[in-house]
Amino acid sequence: YLVIGEVATHYGLSRTPVREALILLERENWVQNDGRRGAKVTVPSVEDLLQVLEVQAVLEGYTARRAAECLSEDELKAIAQLLNLADKEMRDGNHEKSYALGAAFHEHLARAANNPRMRAEVIALEQHTDRVRPLIWQQSKAPIEVSARQHRAIFRALKAHDAKTAEKLMHHHTMWFEAELATALRHL
Repeated sequence: YLVIGEVATHYGLSRTPVREALILLERENWVQNDGRRGAKVTVPSVEDLLQVLEVQAVLEGYTARRAAECLSEDELKAIAQLLNLADKEMRDGNHEKSYALGAAFHEHLARAANNPRMRAEVIALEQHTDRVRPLIWQQSKAPIEVSARQHRAIFRALKAHDAKTAEKLMHHHTMWFEAELATALRHL
């Protein structure tokens, strides 16, 4: 059990950020509050995780559509630099850095869609998914390479301001991730 006071003392924090973190984790089904005993660590079901990814696919697809409609040339250059750096890190074997830059790509699009509420939801879904993403990357380095290629395809649609294709590709990208996650979870 995770007891707020004990966790706070262990990490040298006040109780408030620990309580807030546990509330967030409870909302995402990572812990279950057991009253005075504390919070019991749980594991969301595969179905729960896949449902999160389905919502993410729809929302991020729409975010890509909106971004394609309004990205400036400067923003497109910034995204190209981000993807170039992610590719370099991947080639150099720095998969964690490459992954982080790929996540920044998603966040950049969410910001470019110019809807703070949608951006907050996309980031929250990404953070939820981040907790299980290592399960896929542990299987092999191939998924990160596929993800990078998919980011490039999405970028080409964004650069062409092809909103429909950007949405379709981003939706496919997230649903591909869902399939990869399901496979990884079956091998545990």
